[in-house]
Amino acid sequence: MNSYITTQRPTIYADMNVYRYVACGDISIANPESFIWVYSHVHLDEINRNGNTDALDGMRILKAVEIYDVLDGQLQSVGDIRLRKYVDPYERYDRHLEAISGFEGSNDYFIEYLIRSFGANNYSELKQTPERLRDEIERLTSTLGDGGKHLAVQAREASEQMAIVVGQHLRERHPIDRTRAAFGVSSQERKRIEQTASPIDEVWNLVSPAIPNVSKEQFFGFEPLPGVEGVQHTQHGAICGAHVVLNMIGINPDKGLAKREKMKNILSDGQHTGMASYCNMLLSADRAIIDKAYCIYTHLGNITTPLHFKFKKGLKLFSEQSDEA
Repeated sequence: MNSYITTQRPTIYADMNVYRYVACGDISIANPESFIWVYSHVHLDEINRNGNTDALDGMRILKAVEIYDVLDGQLQSVGDIRLRKYVDPYERYDRHLEAISGFEGSNDYFIEYLIRSFGANNYSELKQTPERLRDEIERLTSTLGDGGKHLAVQAREASEQMAIVVGQHLRERHPIDRTRAAFGVSSQERKRIEQTASPIDEVWNLVSPAIPNVSKEQFFGFEPLPGVEGVQHTQHGAICGAHVVLNMIGINPDKGLAKREKMKNILSDGQHTGMASYCNMLLSADRAIIDKAYCIYTHLGNITTPLHFKFKKGLKLFSEQSDEA
């Protein structure tokens, strides 16, 4: 959980707003050529979701390059994280749109389970997810012949099991405060933990009595749970999971955790935190993402420095007058 890329210049993974601010002239960067500016597919997905392409202009100004995970023929990670050569961001975005065409929103049903865990009043939508999953897999496998038929049968079986789980275990809504209380985490404890040198260790000391058969690394997603098979465990994926767990416990939590569209943005923040873990710095004006990244990176010993700055128009980052903390 401490892999990173090696480059001649420091790498800065900037969040969406940094690239937007640069594009609109709201902020500037002192000596931007001293760094390698980095983005990922997460940025491209966000642009597609919100329809605002301003960030692409910021990437172009900073000559940002894409960080990516090398995949094998089965679309599984081979554990090789690389930087692409510079490609015009608009050209790269067009290729991204071509690659995901027909698959947009194909896993949105998963959001219903997440927001339910945060107390959303969405049982009627949740009941539809087994059928949605089955229909989506049948759609995607309809051109695969006999192999597709086998997958469709498996999808129907999985859909039936999902429906049972939803009906038996997710019918009752649990507000997030009740979930946190079950772990023994009060608002006072959360505030105390946020000020400690090792929040993840402090959280574990508090919640471990409630989950005796799970280790700390498993609880936060850094190690796979026993019996969970078929899900690849990568550094960036594990860190994204830890980001969600910190929100669940209430450590530097985001707002709107039980809202569908907000959850998509929160998951993107977790993915950004994961992809940034291979770089020297994560740069953002969002205090919540930076604080959670600090909790995770310090626990794992990542080389990444999470750097927060207070946004104001005319700010020049990395100058003597800038306010980074």
